[in-house]
Amino acid sequence: MKKIKIGIAANILIVEGGMLPGIYRSYVNHDYVECVEKSGGIPILLPVLSDLDNVKSQLKGLDGIILSGGYDIDSTLYGEEPTAGQGFSMREIDLFYLAVIRAADALSIPVFGICKGMQAINVAFGGTLFQDLKIQGKNAGQHLQQAPRQNAFHHIEIEKDSFLGKVLGEREMVNSFHHQSVKGIAPGFRVTAKAFDGVIEAIERNEGTFMLGVQWHPEMMARFGHEKMTMLWKQFSHKCRK
Repeated sequence: MKKIKIGIAANILIVEGGMLPGIYRSYVNHDYVECVEKSGGIPILLPVLSDLDNVKSQLKGLDGIILSGGYDIDSTLYGEEPTAGQGFSMREIDLFYLAVIRAADALSIPVFGICKGMQAINVAFGGTLFQDLKIQGKNAGQHLQQAPRQNAFHHIEIEKDSFLGKVLGEREMVNSFHHQSVKGIAPGFRVTAKAFDGVIEAIERNEGTFMLGVQWHPEMMARFGHEKMTMLWKQFSHKCRK
């Protein structure tokens, strides 16, 4: 079987200590790499580019894109001034993510956005975010779990006629590591999963280039053998092979 190449959009880590304080490092958490490999793909790290005109060339030859989690998205990119709940952001990363999403769309490359990656998909097509669920979200529950990363933390309800519903079923337990979430959904997308408190947990594009966003971290659960999350990675790889 032909190996597919899956690009993983990287983040920038600002080193705070050691011999080189303040230096930038391009990185992705290794759970993403392992999940891509185990689902039959070859992971390709996509470092943040300063010249966004090069992004389309960076993506050519890839079969799929993973948007990994990371810092908060700059609120001005979806038309809002920062509130008290807005956390640390790096605009250069956000602009890169948006450019990757739009280039993938132009090249018809399937996209799987995870945590911030889902939020970036929504922003790229005109959606908005809650800058902080505890401040802006009404009756929001706990979404920053105090438990190991692989542990399921709360239930989600899933639309059965969605891509996600066909893989996970109508109800599933997921982990949770976020304080922002989708507020106004972008045109051309639909909500396909919600948490117990109404927080949006997954979005899918209605037509065009396949795009799926989930708010939890399936790579962390699949890394430790979670059967359904492993299947989610495999089904995304199947989309990329098509």
